[in-house]
Amino acid sequence: MNKILLFLILLISFLGFAQQRILSYSPSYLPIFIDQTGDTLTKALLGGLNQPQFQTLDINNDGKKDLFVYDRTGHTILPFINIGNNDITTYKYNPKYISCFPVLKNYSQSTWVIFMDYDNDGKEDLWTSLDHRPMLFRNITKSGDKAVKFEKISPFLRAYHYGGIDDSVNFSARFYNRPTVADIDGDGDVDFFSYEAGENNFLLFRNMTKDFGLPIHPPVFDRADLCWGSFSDTGSDKIWLNRGCPDNYKLYRKKHSAGSTVLWFDNDGDGDMDLLLGNGYGSNMIFLKNGKKETNNPIDTMIAFDGHWPAGSGSTPVQLNSFPAAFMLDADGDGIKDILIAPNQEEKDTKIEQTKQVWFYKNKGSNSFPDFKFEKKNYFTDKFLDHGEYTAPVLKDIDNDQDLDLIIATNGDHTKTEDKNYRLVLYRNIGSVKQPVFKLENEDLWRLSSDSIRFLSISFGDLNGDGKQDMIAGNYFGSLYFYKNIGTSTTWAFTTPIKNYGNVRVGERSTPQIIDLDKDGKLDLVVGEKEGNFNYYHNNGSTAIPQFTLSDDTLGNFITNEFSYDINPPAYTYSGNAASVIIDLDGDSKLDMVFGGEEGKVRVMKFNTFNQSNFLEDTIVIYDSAYLSYKTWDYGKNTHPAVGDLDGDGINDIIVGNDRGGISFLKGKVEIIGIAEQHKLNEPMVYPNPTNGSLLNINKKSREEFIFSLFDISGKLAYTETSSAGIVIHKMSLNSINSGIYFLESNSKSGLRYYTRIIVSKF
Repeated sequence: MNKILLFLILLISFLGFAQQRILSYSPSYLPIFIDQTGDTLTKALLGGLNQPQFQTLDINNDGKKDLFVYDRTGHTILPFINIGNNDITTYKYNPKYISCFPVLKNYSQSTWVIFMDYDNDGKEDLWTSLDHRPMLFRNITKSGDKAVKFEKISPFLRAYHYGGIDDSVNFSARFYNRPTVADIDGDGDVDFFSYEAGENNFLLFRNMTKDFGLPIHPPVFDRADLCWGSFSDTGSDKIWLNRGCPDNYKLYRKKHSAGSTVLWFDNDGDGDMDLLLGNGYGSNMIFLKNGKKETNNPIDTMIAFDGHWPAGSGSTPVQLNSFPAAFMLDADGDGIKDILIAPNQEEKDTKIEQTKQVWFYKNKGSNSFPDFKFEKKNYFTDKFLDHGEYTAPVLKDIDNDQDLDLIIATNGDHTKTEDKNYRLVLYRNIGSVKQPVFKLENEDLWRLSSDSIRFLSISFGDLNGDGKQDMIAGNYFGSLYFYKNIGTSTTWAFTTPIKNYGNVRVGERSTPQIIDLDKDGKLDLVVGEKEGNFNYYHNNGSTAIPQFTLSDDTLGNFITNEFSYDINPPAYTYSGNAASVIIDLDGDSKLDMVFGGEEGKVRVMKFNTFNQSNFLEDTIVIYDSAYLSYKTWDYGKNTHPAVGDLDGDGINDIIVGNDRGGISFLKGKVEIIGIAEQHKLNEPMVYPNPTNGSLLNINKKSREEFIFSLFDISGKLAYTETSSAGIVIHKMSLNSINSGIYFLESNSKSGLRYYTRIIVSKF
C-alpha cells in the first residue's frame, strides 16, 4: 500500500503543471461538394446509404419527432434531428445521439429496427433482433433528459402456445426479414406480425395484456395464428386467397423461403389492418385487402390483392431491386403519413439498387383514407454523395493547381455494374487551398471500367523515373496493375495496364500504397489484403526500374479483422480487407499508419522505424463525438482512408470511404492538454468492475507489452500476469483471487504506470 500511496502523491504533485500538444481528429461536414449540375450535396459527408430503414421518434427529448435511419450495410445508425421544419429532408444529422441506441447487429450481420409504443406512455419503444433473437427495449426517457434512453426488458421475446412440455416459444422474426408491430385487433395493445422463412409461415403474436386484464407492461404474447389472413404468398406477384388452415393450428405453408417485409396499415378506414408485402429477390410490392369488416368474419381474412402496388390510372408501381420494404411516416411535414420504399436485400444473388434507391409515395388522401401517389425517386438521399457500395478514396493534385482533388474508386452501383467493372470518380477541387469545393466531374475517370477490375484500389507515384505520377491498381485477385502516365502535368493520361506488375501477389483484395518506406530514395510498396495484414515489398532495383521483393508479410506485426457468424451451418469467419495510408500525420518526422478494413473503424499506428517489431496503436488521435471520448470511430464496414491537408492549415485531414458508397471527413487539429488528461486517456479500461467471474477483461488501448499486478488493501501482491505485445484485450485470470477490494497496477513496457480499484465478489 505504501508503494501505491507514494506513486499517487508523486503523480498528483506534478499533474496539471505540464502540457502536451496532441493531434486529434473528429468528424466535420465543412468541405463543400457539388454535383455535375452545380447543386450542393448537403449530406455529402454522411457516408452514403444502401438499405435504409426509416423511423420517427423524439431522439433529443424536445417534444418534436426526429428521424432515425438504420442502414443494413455495416449496421449503421444515423440520427437526424428536427430543427423546426417537419419535412425530413431538412433534418440535421447529429452523430452524438448514436450512443443512445444499442449496437444493432447480429454478430457482423444486420437486422431490422421498429419503433412502436407498447406501454401507451406516448414514447416509442425499440423492437429489433439481436444475437438472432427478437428483443424489446423500453423507452424510459424522463422529462429533463437530454436524449432518449432505453432499457432491455427481457433477454428475448417469447409467446405462449399452450402445448408441450414448455408452454412458450421464441418469436419467429429472422434478422433478414422485416416484421411489423401494430394493434391488429383494436383492443389497445400492440401485436407482432412476422414471416418466418425457415417455417414458411405468416405468424401473428397477439398481445394479451388487455384480454387478461394485466398491466400494459410488460407485454404478454400468445402465438395466436400461424397462417394469419388465410392467404398464401407465391413469392412473386400472385396471392392465393381463401386458403383454409388446419383447425388445430391454422397453419398454411407458403411456397417460397426467401423472406418478406411487411407493413400493416388501415388503407380504407374500415378498422381492420391491410397489408403491404415485399418479397426476397422481388422488385414489386403486393397489397392485400383485409375483408374482416366486409365479410363480418371474426378473424382477419384477405379477400383481394394487387400484385404491383399501387394500381390504378396514373400510378407508378414499385419496381425496385431488390426485396423492397415499406416505411410509413410523415415524410414531407404536412401532417399526413406517407410511404417510403427502400431495398432490404444485401446478398447479391440478384441486382441490388445502391443509389437513388428511396422511392417517395405521397399520401394525397388522409391518415384514415390514404391515397398514395408516386412523387420521386431518390427522396431524402438526393443530397448524399453516394456511388454504390464500395468507396476507396485518394487525395491527389491531378491538375497541378496546388490543391488536392478527390478520386474515389467505387463499384458504381451493383444494379448497373453487377460489381464487374469498378471505376474511378473524380471530384475536382474548384475552390482553393484553404476553402476546398469539390465538384463531381467524371464518373468513369480514365475509363478504368473497361479493365473489368473488382475491388479497385489505387495509388500514385513515379515508378519509372520520368517525373510523372504513374498509377498502380489493386484488385480482387491480389495482384497489381501498372498504368504509365503519358499525359502532362495538368492533364494526366495513362496507357493500357501492365497486369501482374512486379509479380506482386498477396492473396485477395490488394490495396497498394507507393511509398519510400525505408527512405533510401527508391519507391517501395505496402499492400494490404483480405486477411487483414499489410505486406511490405522492398525496391531492390532503381528509381527507373524497380524490382520488388517481399520483405515483411505482416508489417507492424498486427492484423485488422472482423469476425462474422453464420447460423446455417454454424461457423465463424474472419475478414480483414486491410487498407492504409502511411504518412507523417503530426509533423514529428516519424511515420504513422492510418488504416481501416472490414471492422469499419479508422485507427492509427505509430512507429519509429519501419522494421521495428511491433507498431503501437495511438488511441488518442480519433475523437468519437457519438460517445464523447477518444476511441476508434466506427463507419460500419470496410473503411478506406485517404490523407491530405484539405484546408491549408498545415494539418493533415482524413477522408474515409466505406461499404455504403459514400465518404466521411475527419478534421485534424492540434490540441493542448495537460499531462493528467493525457495519462487518463491512455489508462487501460477494466470490465466488468465489480466482477463476480473468473476473468477480468483489460483493454490496454495499445498493443504493447504490459505487466498487470493485483495488490490487496494491505499492499500485498496477490497475483501478477504479463500481457504479451500484439494484443489489445487481455483476459486476466481471477481463479486464485478471493472476494475483496484490490488495486490493479498496470505497467506498460514504455514505462507508464496506472492504478485501478477493483472489486471482486464471488458470492
